[in-house]
Amino acid sequence: MQHLLTQFQQLLSSSTPEEIELLSELLEKLRQKQQGHFSTSLSAVLGLKKELHEDSCSVSVPNNGWIHNSSGIPHGGILATLADTAMGILATSKCPEGFSAVTVNFNIHYLSVADGTEIIADATIVRQGRHLITSECGIRQPDGREIAIATGSFMAVPKQS
Repeated sequence: MQHLLTQFQQLLSSSTPEEIELLSELLEKLRQKQQGHFSTSLSAVLGLKKELHEDSCSVSVPNNGWIHNSSGIPHGGILATLADTAMGILATSKCPEGFSAVTVNFNIHYLSVADGTEIIADATIVRQGRHLITSECGIRQPDGREIAIATGSFMAVPKQS
């Protein structure tokens, strides 16, 4: 524990005010995960919100520095993660008890740069077969501006204990 405290003090002593603010946000998000507000560490760090319905799933994240690349815009990999997450949650909701869905194919087309305060991924199922679920996902801003479109295929596998 002392090693961690020393490491933390060294980090703080050389941090900019912006870095200290990011660290404070990270600690708060990890605390919220511990309290059960997020199911994964990634969801906590991204500030991911999700809404699952019978035939759709939406996930959203704030458009802030946590998801920006070195050009100061949302990283394409984060947008792909949002789409994969929305489609994966929806596909898993259609799996039998004891199974979850894993991605077996994924494709994304980037259409424009997100400049709004939030980014939303809306997933629906295109086809559900015996072994595979195919889904599509639109990524947009709250004002409706399209950012990207994605498709994915998912296979049910037994959950790991």
